[in-house]
Amino acid sequence: MTNFNLHKQKFKTAFRQILSEGDSYEIGEAALPAYAHRNPLIDWLFWERIRVAYDFAGSREGGQNVLDFGCGSGVLSYLLAQNGCSVTACDVNLRPLNLVRKKVAFPASIKFVEGDILTGALKDGSFDVIFALDVLEHINDLNPYVAAFRRLLKPNGVVVVSGPTENLFYKIGRRIAGNRFTGDYHVTNIAHVKAAFEREMRVTTLKKLLFPVVLFEVFTARPE
Repeated sequence: MTNFNLHKQKFKTAFRQILSEGDSYEIGEAALPAYAHRNPLIDWLFWERIRVAYDFAGSREGGQNVLDFGCGSGVLSYLLAQNGCSVTACDVNLRPLNLVRKKVAFPASIKFVEGDILTGALKDGSFDVIFALDVLEHINDLNPYVAAFRRLLKPNGVVVVSGPTENLFYKIGRRIAGNRFTGDYHVTNIAHVKAAFEREMRVTTLKKLLFPVVLFEVFTARPE
């Protein structure tokens, strides 16, 4: 496994450089201010989800074909490709990632796709793992996406999902973090997301991030 902390620091430096050059709504939505934050709790809260997903991928045998859905800044795509996964990085807006690519050299093997998976641009039965980290809380109607994930998975494939609880402690933390963390682009929370998957797949909690209550959850979903 590639050195997680080494690459983390490389990306944090890149994010801070980008933020020093200007900010925008889409950069905030891609969570660059959060991943670049100097507060140790915020740093842990955001990077730990990447680490959990990264470790999960590393626990699986062989070169995995993975989809990083809602890839945002591209950190997870980068790490997975460094460790031999065949990565498709997909987002409806690749501008934040393209800004990062000007600062960090990404593996040439990554396939970048700008658009919505509901358009049918990706081949069914293609992926061993689909990662959807901190993205599904931005979507009102999850049912078409859960169905699309099922179609895109190979037999015995798995979806890995993370998202915020949006509880009182989470909202207080957002206020402490500063005015870049409004979260107004979140239309739901991890409980709603999890329920949508439970209707169609077998769901298992991978990790809950606590301080002092659950702020984020990571779970896996497998077709029955």
